[in-house]
Amino acid sequence: MKKLLAITSFFILSKNQAQTWKTEEQYIQKFATYAVEEMEKYHIPASITLAQGLLETGGGQSRLAQEGNNHFGIKC
Repeated sequence: MKKLLAITSFFILSKNQAQTWKTEEQYIQKFATYAVEEMEKYHIPASITLAQGLLETGGGQSRLAQEGNNHFGIKC
């Protein structure tokens, strides 16, 4: 129960600090085609791919996303 509360709190707090809905909508429009192509290849729903990318990049605003085209926070 504590884990669920912590996760829920994290999403509420991160949503308040995230970019505006307009920015998130632009991110989705920009990368939806790629997410659908990958869904057809690997059978991972495009909505999951886009949601994870939005979460990891703050709506596409992170330095990793903008400079390194890294949308999933993979650092190696």
